[in-house]
Amino acid sequence: MKKLFLLSIIAVFTMSTVNAQEQAIKVNPVGLAFGVANAGYEFSTNDSQTLTIAGLYYNISDVSGFGAGAEYRFYFSSGEALRGWHAGPSVGYFSLEDDFNNSAGFFTIGGEIGHQWILGEHFVIDTFAGLGYIAGNSDDLAVSLSSAAISLGVSLGYAW
Repeated sequence: MKKLFLLSIIAVFTMSTVNAQEQAIKVNPVGLAFGVANAGYEFSTNDSQTLTIAGLYYNISDVSGFGAGAEYRFYFSSGEALRGWHAGPSVGYFSLEDDFNNSAGFFTIGGEIGHQWILGEHFVIDTFAGLGYIAGNSDDLAVSLSSAAISLGVSLGYAW
């Protein structure tokens, strides 16, 4: 009887951790419609927190550029990283250049809130909204920028 009970506990524990995803790769298809391609790699740092490292490519009209950022997420609803309601701070930097070789660099800091689902065993849907601050300047144009920014998005990806 003790062996059966112990085997049952081990089986339940094993089944509950088999589907626990710890990493995900995601892209934002909505941004592509506006000329912005971004992709991120999210990985758990503990049971209810993750870190995302993201890259960005921007190409609208005669302006293009690259960027990178990071976001730290705290997951609230399920106690399991990569699933449920989340919120956290984000930072980033991107550099833009136009067809006339004018360039500008921008630093961003802010926060996001959202919800992430893992459907089946691997398919990820992440919806999010954020509020941030953008600051930057262009030595070529003698222009500086300081502004609030709102972000909305949906990312799709693969978790394992």
